[in-house]
Amino acid sequence: MKEFIMLNILICAVTGDLLDYKIRNPVIIAGWAAGIFFNAFSSGFSGIFHTIFCIVITIIAGFPVFMAGGAGAGDIKLFSVIGGIYGLAFLAKVVMLFLVMAGAVSFVKLIKKGALVSRIKAFIYYILHIGIIKDRYYNMERDGTEFAICLAPVIAAAYFITLFFMEGGLKI
Repeated sequence: MKEFIMLNILICAVTGDLLDYKIRNPVIIAGWAAGIFFNAFSSGFSGIFHTIFCIVITIIAGFPVFMAGGAGAGDIKLFSVIGGIYGLAFLAKVVMLFLVMAGAVSFVKLIKKGALVSRIKAFIYYILHIGIIKDRYYNMERDGTEFAICLAPVIAAAYFITLFFMEGGLKI
């Protein structure tokens, strides 16, 4: 049942991200509620506490990435849904695979657009001046969407690969 709910959450998140680069809060709230429900059902009050703990830790850990412009708030909250439903150990596997996949997608996109060197230079400049520059690395209003990557599809792919190949498939 968890996988069915997660499938629906990911479909909504991916659709929203592809349409307008946003993952809507009702989708996230539904995911958090599902995590609380499933873990309360399986573990009682401690399951509720564990779910909330995993959600909060994921958001705190993702906040610096969001502040730097490396991921959107919806992407971080989507990770918190996965962590809330499955726990931090499973989430860590998803995140590690996601980082590799997102890097590959980004690399391919930059190569196709012929912008790899210029974007690497911009990133190095940002890193070297991080204490001086008060703006985020990526700002959609300033930078547009030419080099933006919808991360929800990559998160979904990392989730499914982790579920099927690293965790041994569906638990029916």
